[in-house]
Amino acid sequence: MRFYLALFISKLSYIVLKILRRHATSFAGYVALKICPDFMKYTRKYIRKSFINVTGTNGKTTTSGLLAHIFESSGKIIHNVKGANMLTGIANVFALNICPFKKYDYAVIETDEAYLTKVYDDVNADYLVVTNLFQDQLDRYGEIDFTFKTIQEAISKNSNLKLILNADDPLVAQFGTNNNAVYFGFEKKCDYFAKVTIHDEYFELFVNEKYHFNVKLVGAYNAYNALAAIATAFENGFSYEAIQAALGTYHTAFGRAECRVINGHKTLIQLIKNPAGANEVLKTIDTNSNIIIAMNDEYADGRDVSWLWETNFDCLKNVTKSITVSGSRAYDIATRLKYAGVPIDKIIVELDIKKAIKLVTNRIPADEKITILPSYTVLLKMSKY
Repeated sequence: MRFYLALFISKLSYIVLKILRRHATSFAGYVALKICPDFMKYTRKYIRKSFINVTGTNGKTTTSGLLAHIFESSGKIIHNVKGANMLTGIANVFALNICPFKKYDYAVIETDEAYLTKVYDDVNADYLVVTNLFQDQLDRYGEIDFTFKTIQEAISKNSNLKLILNADDPLVAQFGTNNNAVYFGFEKKCDYFAKVTIHDEYFELFVNEKYHFNVKLVGAYNAYNALAAIATAFENGFSYEAIQAALGTYHTAFGRAECRVINGHKTLIQLIKNPAGANEVLKTIDTNSNIIIAMNDEYADGRDVSWLWETNFDCLKNVTKSITVSGSRAYDIATRLKYAGVPIDKIIVELDIKKAIKLVTNRIPADEKITILPSYTVLLKMSKY
């Protein structure tokens, strides 16, 4: 009864927020867990086929988005599409979608590494996809070995779990020891071994020397995300034709290598949040574009921004246009760029991201491109504009 009460009141709270025009990605989940602390335990019976979690330092949103898009071609799914991946955010998506007499075929749930063990306290999942493990937000996660132990603890709670693991990441590959696991990768021969050809606006994957995929994403890091989704789809019985058809119509999540037109300018938006991910993004940067780098230090971003000094901003020292820095840590970015060799006269500081975007779009010719590299909470603000 507490579960159904939680379901009713959380839905009601969401309606009230909508009427008041308040934005909250997790409030209904917070309400549900307050009323029924083991709320997630009761959600499993509403998933007929597979319950899949996607975790790791980088690539969770893109991998789960690709996977959800593939699975949608074959049934009804629950997916935390907005990327709210902590416990309240996960409970939120179930609270708003579940109805007493309605069931879904699949759940594709992006899950924060630190909260996976809490999810698995109540949920017996079928699959866990682990993308990679890098140092990320030291104030929240601590050193990388702590994150490894946290995920390992979660896995140990779920004896029937099948793991989909990145074979090229030595730490991730260790999760498969004494567990039911399959592997994907580009460097080591494994269950789903692929070769990749990177183009400017897409890449090609050749999987197991048999299957060819075109994916409209940029960068080698997204090739890993796509391969993880492909491997998981194959493991769930999807055909090559179904996977390829779905990948052909996939659109990126907001801010994840997303192309938009802003005030007439072609704009690429790429989230950055830690040195490993930022370095991969920087490899794809068009240094002839007008660049905006914006960072806050709110909880979801990570309070500690020392990772800026571990990121290879030196690749920007030969930019041809100016770099506008924004957000509450704009001056930290400006200082880092100065030490990376970017000329001071090319660094512009505008703390407000909306004003920064207007500043850039209003002063450049219509045919010039823009690249925006925001942190997570900056990205959330941008999505409202």
